[in-house]
Amino acid sequence: MSFAKYLLPALAASQVAFAASCGDTTIENQSDADGIASCSKLNGDITIAKSYSGSLSLAGVKTISGSIICNGGENVTDITAASLTSVGDAFNLEGLTRLTQLAFAELTSVGSIKWNALPKLQSLNFDKGVTEAGDVIIQNTGLTSLDGISLKTVNQFEIENNRDLQKININNLQNATDLINFSGNFDALEIELPNLGTGTNMTFRNISSISVPSLEKLTGQLGFWGTEFTTFSAPNLTSTGDLVFNDNSKLSNISMPVLTKVDGGFTIARNDKLQTIDLPKLEKVTGAIDFSGKFNTVDLDGLTDVEGGFNLQSTDGTFNCTHFQSIRKTVIKGTYHCDANTTNPTTSNGKSGTSSGSSSTSSATSSGAAVANGASMAVTGVAAFFYAVAQLL
Repeated sequence: MSFAKYLLPALAASQVAFAASCGDTTIENQSDADGIASCSKLNGDITIAKSYSGSLSLAGVKTISGSIICNGGENVTDITAASLTSVGDAFNLEGLTRLTQLAFAELTSVGSIKWNALPKLQSLNFDKGVTEAGDVIIQNTGLTSLDGISLKTVNQFEIENNRDLQKININNLQNATDLINFSGNFDALEIELPNLGTGTNMTFRNISSISVPSLEKLTGQLGFWGTEFTTFSAPNLTSTGDLVFNDNSKLSNISMPVLTKVDGGFTIARNDKLQTIDLPKLEKVTGAIDFSGKFNTVDLDGLTDVEGGFNLQSTDGTFNCTHFQSIRKTVIKGTYHCDANTTNPTTSNGKSGTSSGSSSTSSATSSGAAVANGASMAVTGVAAFFYAVAQLL
């Protein structure tokens, strides 16, 4: 009896110690990781120390309620978690400049992903694929594809300055509740979002193709700057917020046959190969219409309400303003300007409407004014610098 008297408290104490070991964990070496191998569920965060060096294996852990975090672990070469299925909070990696592999064969659910400055990481070994995530922000990596990111829904989805990223196909993605942004990646990046039906803001820079055949509605901006594609097609898009096509040097065709409403401003400028603007179903623009370039045909015969201003300027003398002059007082609520034969077409804020003039990265807003997309461009510039420095390490 006396033996049991001391044994039972000892067992209880060991159980408490065991439970504590399955909480927040800082990993400085592989022995620390081995110490949590018996924790199928880890209730807390795993923080990989900045000083960690070499390969890391997180064996045995199946779920993490908190985050996986590593900031500045420049000597971490690969991370493997063969049994891990979910990360409840964030999966944040930054400055792992020698990381070549992420092997998470069973991972399907993550609270959010934020990876930055992983220049040696070229591919993901995510065999089952991550189908659930909140925000996904991937910047300054060596990834050549996003195979293994198989999202059904996403909040913020930003893919920036991944200079080797050549093709993206998120086949399962159906809805995005926040910004989708692709910029500064491989110049000929091809993007396929075949099942994306709804979203908020979508902006694209430096891409060679975009496929959104199922897209029906955006509540925010749809914008394209400096792309390399020749055609943009959204066969099922009925409404969007601000709509911008700016400085797309090869764009010759815009096809949105069932677009009926732009809930904001509509800007087309500096797209020198675009000859025809044909949007016969467009009825309402709640902001301004601001078209300038070398086009010779503009079909907006369905327009019944333009709540902002109207600026249409073209270099082509075969185009005329007769139709728009006829609806000037009944349809267009704001200021009106139409010039069908000008050698120097300009946008409503005085910027050149052709590529021969000074560049502009403005977009029309719901008030009809122009605002610069500087925030995204500033982020892109800083990220690009960080990436370049990381590659030198």
